[in-house]
Amino acid sequence: MRRGWVGIGLLLVAVAAAASLGEGAPRELGAVEWGRDLDAALARGQAEGKPLFVLFQEVPGCSTCVSFGDQVLRHPLLVEAIETEFVPVFVYNNRGGRDAEILARYGEPSWNNLCFANTRTGWNH
Repeated sequence: MRRGWVGIGLLLVAVAAAASLGEGAPRELGAVEWGRDLDAALARGQAEGKPLFVLFQEVPGCSTCVSFGDQVLRHPLLVEAIETEFVPVFVYNNRGGRDAEILARYGEPSWNNLCFANTRTGWNH
């Protein structure tokens, strides 16, 4: 009986932890509200005079990717800075389709990268 209660307790902790991350948000992405349309983000950045903050990330990811999302991309000051000073965009680095096209378009390797795009002068790493 004791093992059953321990199992139920662990299940409740896991459910509570998942709920605190936001519904459906992969842990690798932290708490930032990421856009997914790079071209729309470029247009928005030009209109607002903001650079892009582009995250090329593996989702589902390795333990480093998850830790980066959990520990870095959840820090309230960093989240506020990314969402206020930049136009945040997320690109999967482990999927085909539009994401793979973007990787090829900018010559990005398939590992985890943060990149900044100056909407006035072009792409910068």
